[in-house]
Amino acid sequence: MNGVILYSRIWAMPNAATFSILPIESLVRRYLANSRLSLDPFARNKRWATWTNDLNPNTEAEYHLDSLDFLALVRERGVQADLVLFDPPYSPRQIKEMYDSIGLTMGAEEALRTNWQNERTFLHEILVMGGIVISCGWNSVGMGKERGYEFIEGILVCHGMGHNDTIVTVERKAAFQPGLL
Repeated sequence: MNGVILYSRIWAMPNAATFSILPIESLVRRYLANSRLSLDPFARNKRWATWTNDLNPNTEAEYHLDSLDFLALVRERGVQADLVLFDPPYSPRQIKEMYDSIGLTMGAEEALRTNWQNERTFLHEILVMGGIVISCGWNSVGMGKERGYEFIEGILVCHGMGHNDTIVTVERKAAFQPGLL
């Protein structure tokens, strides 16, 4: 990207399947085309990544584990990804809907997982230097500078007045990582 940050604001119809929203799908496919080994811990019915997981057993994902268990398994197997698609539930309500849809009860611990920090720690360990993380949500936090990531691209997808925007943050794991000298 030669130091150029790409950022755009686009209108598109909302869809619970984030990667089915046309501008987001286009961005994800562009990065997947250059990836050799990718992960998607919240894949739903998209088998685009090399390793796919979704808690819901009624989806097409390869694995149906809690995201932390999936990422622990991937790390244990020595997987080193160059691309991560990170599209977890964005709010406690979405987490509850996910649990309810498969007959599980959401507890207090699950309700507090909306920052997904433990998952981000695993992803950081699994991602190769120079690897890309595409994070989706209602904020642009992504992996963050504290972990040594540089923002390279973003899309703000407006869905109209009745819906929150979907924010897509693309970051690269930088060679220099503050605090890891």
